[in-house]
Amino acid sequence: MCLLLKLKYKRLFLGLLIVLVFLNGCNEKNNITDINLALNKSDRLRLEGKKEEVISLNNEIIKLSKEENYKKGEALAYINLSNIFGTIGNYKLSQHFLKLAEKIASGINDNFVYTRLYHEYGQMNYVIGLTSTALKYNSKAIYYGNKLDEKGWLLGNIYEQRADFLLNTNKDSALHYYHKGFDVDPSALNSALIGNYHLRQTNNLDSASFYINNALILLKKRDNLTIRPGTIYFYYAELCFKQKDYTKALEFYEKSLVILKKTRRINKLPEVYQKTALAYKELNQFEKENEYLIKYNQLSDSLKRSGNEAIDISVSEAIEKNDYSVTKYTVLYLIIFLSILGVLVILFFKYTKKQKNKDSSIPTLEEKQPELRSTIPNEYFAELLSLAKNNDIKFLNRFEETHPTFFQNLFKHNSELTRSELSLCGMILLGLSSKDIADFSFIQHRSVQIKKGRLRKKLNISSDVNLYNFFKTLS
Repeated sequence: MCLLLKLKYKRLFLGLLIVLVFLNGCNEKNNITDINLALNKSDRLRLEGKKEEVISLNNEIIKLSKEENYKKGEALAYINLSNIFGTIGNYKLSQHFLKLAEKIASGINDNFVYTRLYHEYGQMNYVIGLTSTALKYNSKAIYYGNKLDEKGWLLGNIYEQRADFLLNTNKDSALHYYHKGFDVDPSALNSALIGNYHLRQTNNLDSASFYINNALILLKKRDNLTIRPGTIYFYYAELCFKQKDYTKALEFYEKSLVILKKTRRINKLPEVYQKTALAYKELNQFEKENEYLIKYNQLSDSLKRSGNEAIDISVSEAIEKNDYSVTKYTVLYLIIFLSILGVLVILFFKYTKKQKNKDSSIPTLEEKQPELRSTIPNEYFAELLSLAKNNDIKFLNRFEETHPTFFQNLFKHNSELTRSELSLCGMILLGLSSKDIADFSFIQHRSVQIKKGRLRKKLNISSDVNLYNFFKTLS
């Protein structure tokens, strides 16, 4: 009897244990399902321009994914954060999140994560001017994207991204990839992109009209909450402008502006303001033209000031203001200030003398040119100098092409260098002095010195090491 009771309780215990394990497994599955649903929601919020909500949601996804040890969810959330910070211009933080995602991705075998990761890396390198590197990452994204069971919008978007990368160098290839993107994902936006290509590159209004009108037909009601109709309406307005139907163009420029403002795509507004002004000009409505030109100039200036160059200029201006603020002080403070200034002047002249002695051994631009030309064809060297002197945005991309390993070696020292810092490295390697860089970049000499100081700190280069010689070892 005792033995039978023991067997009975043992079976009961095992039964309860199995139920608990089953319930726990169901709970884990439910949690992972919730995380995946949250990731889908994040995509919708991103398209709606709700940046704060995206950041908050993905931070919560990371927390839950860590609790469930769900690596895929954690990696995708980091990629989402990278994307959103990239769209607001915080490339340092964007790259930081990509590195975290990459570290997780290396430990899991998931083609979707790889596709998203390399897709984002491609966009990141493109916006900082490294088109060749961007294309390499884009190729990886295409490779893994083609392995997905459901390719759809993601692979289509990757093909469209490649088309954008190639647009300035190989227009035929760009059109090929625009069509590949549409073949994989025949969406309204992808149709509009082909139409816009014909509008701007081939001036074939029949083809442009076919694809852009097709995009308007393909637009769905759910798209109205996203940026997509804003982009499509802008392309349609451009088509109307080309067809000289300026009144209709204005109607769709306005529709585009409403959606771009709603989805907070601030960086896209200046072009729409500018084109709206041109449409009013054609209709001889000069007051309205002036109104939108003012909006265009104000917003363009604001966006420029938010860039890296503007940060350096602002620092320099702040220093200058502090230099002249002495007039607000009492005589006593003035005496103290002048005393400190005197000491600083003495130290400055001593430092300058020491620096001159150190710089006497540094070759001049003319002396360095033959040495550099031994590794760079003359036409490339002259071209790079010309691009630098004209402060041309193509300088960084062209420099990368002529020095394919230089930036790769730089990133080994610090992978979070900004576009502005990469350009500075390139100009230093070309032999440009701080004065030259200041003149060519339209910034103050002091700003260049500040930038060089930050660069040394980021690359962990001591003040007694010459930057030109250091970069020469990397080229």
